[in-house]
Amino acid sequence: MAELRIQPKKSAPSPWLLVALTLLVLAGAAYFFLRPDPADEPAPPKTELGPAPVPADSLAPDSTGASPTSPMPADTTAAAPGTTSGARAGLLQLSPQLTQLADRPDLRDDATIREQRDNFTSATARLADGDPQASLRPGLVAAANLLLAVQQKGYPNLEAEASALQRQASQLSGHDATPAEQTQNRDYLAQVHSMLNTLSYPARDVL
Repeated sequence: MAELRIQPKKSAPSPWLLVALTLLVLAGAAYFFLRPDPADEPAPPKTELGPAPVPADSLAPDSTGASPTSPMPADTTAAAPGTTSGARAGLLQLSPQLTQLADRPDLRDDATIREQRDNFTSATARLADGDPQASLRPGLVAAANLLLAVQQKGYPNLEAEASALQRQASQLSGHDATPAEQTQNRDYLAQVHSMLNTLSYPARDVL
């Protein structure tokens, strides 16, 4: 009787092992095909350079002691309005005579003259108080307006002179700092004084 030889059956590999091997192969292929090319990698950002250092000597004061950005000092030589005593003193010297003229019995009841007298007194009040910032112009113009009101009250033959004086007053700057301004103020006050002397006489005596 023949002897039967029984060969043991080989066990099949585990399906999970096949799956793992497949995934490993796919991962290797993906890495090979999908890895970035070194030429495509972005270059490292350039480092921004700060501003160039400023030389130390450019920050130091110059030979005059002022820094480069220091503003120039303002000019302090300009005279403030009304600070010169010439025209101020001349106007204040005429002030009592002007108010006395307006208070004359034949003139003081006129409404226009009273109004111009009050304007003149108000305009020269700050000058009389010695305010260095007070402008001369209001007082100079008010003096001409007061004399014009007196002229219109009873001196018709002085209309041209009174009107010219008022125009002259309107052209004054109110300052007394420059030689030109001083000359204008001096000439104007001389005209005021002359007109005041003329109006101090009764109207019948003025030709």
